[in-house]
Formats: sequence, structure tokens, C-alpha cells
Amino acid sequence: MAWAELSDVRCYYEVVGEGDPVLFVAGLGGNCRVWDPVIPYLAQEFSCILTDNRGLGRSVARRKPRTLADYSADMAELLDKLQLERAHVLGLSLGGIIAQRFAIDHPSRVDRLVLVSCAERFTAYLHRITAMLGHSLRRFPRHMFVQTMEILTTSPFYLDANVAEIDRAARERVEAGVPARAMGTQLRALLRSEVDPADYKITNPTLVVAGEHDHLIPNCYARRMAANIPGSRFVLVPGAGHNPMLELPETVMPIIARFLHGGDVAESTTDETGHETRTTGSEILADSAPAGRRS
Repeated sequence: MAWAELSDVRCYYEVVGEGDPVLFVAGLGGNCRVWDPVIPYLAQEFSCILTDNRGLGRSVARRKPRTLADYSADMAELLDKLQLERAHVLGLSLGGIIAQRFAIDHPSRVDRLVLVSCAERFTAYLHRITAMLGHSLRRFPRHMFVQTMEILTTSPFYLDANVAEIDRAARERVEAGVPARAMGTQLRALLRSEVDPADYKITNPTLVVAGEHDHLIPNCYARRMAANIPGSRFVLVPGAGHNPMLELPETVMPIIARFLHGGDVAESTTDETGHETRTTGSEILADSAPAGRRS
């Protein structure tokens, strides 16, 4: 564990594993602990850089971010501090939107880009989802807000199979304290950060991953985003919700690792658990049993 003294934040980060660097960008209200369940799948092959976004976790903001470009600037400064010219970047949800901004602002700093459960622009649906989250954050008791997020982000099969574990994790989040002010800052920065379609240019090799049952950012938006990134690959994960990496890691993480190694994920493959993946154009359909508990 370490801190990097950046212009606008004392940024907490951890580096786990050895190999080509991968910078992980967490979603709304998340910190580097959200990656704990998936890091074991990559740490033997990659140097995983986990950060707390400005104002979240153990990162202390010197100035509040006004737009997602501020988070992008933090990422560029952190790579400078680590003496890294470039890195792979993996972003989840809001982290995926920040990762897109980083690829637009600093294309030479990105090797390969993985975007999970996100979109490239706002729609009426996503505006209303954002407004609902903001209202829930302000008005709901904290346990109700956390439960609302669980319903929006968890696939039905995974929730049914893991309800006790999910409820325990929700209680722990409530007891640890929901970072409402920081999350409100993130939502306001998001709403100020629409990228003009004329300026939306991502040229890095990109993998887009989405879950079939993501109700927060439905997979139709991820599919459209992939269509707007030349040469990108789109993977739909049946049976998964907003975080396919958590719910079906044995299916999703080998695909991500293959892509980061430079492999063509558009080829038909079989993952390490025997789940078959089939190619349909640029889309891979991963055959998965209903999600059960993952140890």
C-alpha cells in the first residue's frame, strides 16, 4: 500500500502481481477493495494497479473533481509517479466511463482498454437512472440505498443463489459508512461530462463486456458503445448482472486475460472451467450455468 502525492489528491494505491501493468478504475462509490475477488485471476500474469478514486476510500481530495476529466488527469499523474509510459486500463461502470475519458484525453498512455458495464453517452433512461440514484442517496436510509443498488446491479439468478452472502456484504457496507458526499460529487461530475459525438474517438484496442441482466446500465448501451469504437470486441455474458467479473469470474476473467495478452477474443474458445464460448460476428456468447456462490 502507498500514497502518491498528486496535484489535486493524495491518491491511495496498491500494486499486486507482476507483469504488464493494468490500471483498475472502480465505479460509483467504489474503492480498490472492489477488485479483491477478481485480482487472483490476473495477478500471476499482470501488475495490477488498484486505486481509490479522488475523495473515495483512503484517497484524500485537495480539490473536488468537477468533471470526469479531473479523474482522467489523476490517472495520468499516477502513471507518471509510477514511471509508467502506458498501461492497460480496466474500468467498471462509472470507472468504465472514466476510463473512456482517459483514452480520449491520453490515448498514448493506454495500451489495451477493457470497458465493463458502461455506456459512451447519456440517454433519457440513463439520465433517469442517475437522477434516481442521486435522490435515493439523499433521501433513503442507507440500508435502503444499498439494497436498491443491489437490486439494480445483481442478476436474479446470482441474488437467489447468494442472498445470505449479499445481505451480509450489504450490512458491512452500511456499517462501514456509505460515502454519500463523495458519491454525490461523482454523480455531479458525471452529469457535467457529456462528450460531444464529434470528439468521441477511441483508437486503442478495446474489449467491451456487459451482463445480460444489468438493469443499471442495460447491455444495449454497451453494445452500441462497442459499435462506436473501431475494431472493438463486444462480449455479452448470459446470466450476469452489472458486474460479470464478480458473478461469473471463471467465464469472464479468462476472456479479459486473453485480450490483455493480445489474443483475439473473437475466436471460439473454451475457458478453464469448460464453459464454451461461441463467436457471432464480434460478439462472444459465454454459455454459463445460473450463477452460484463463488469462493
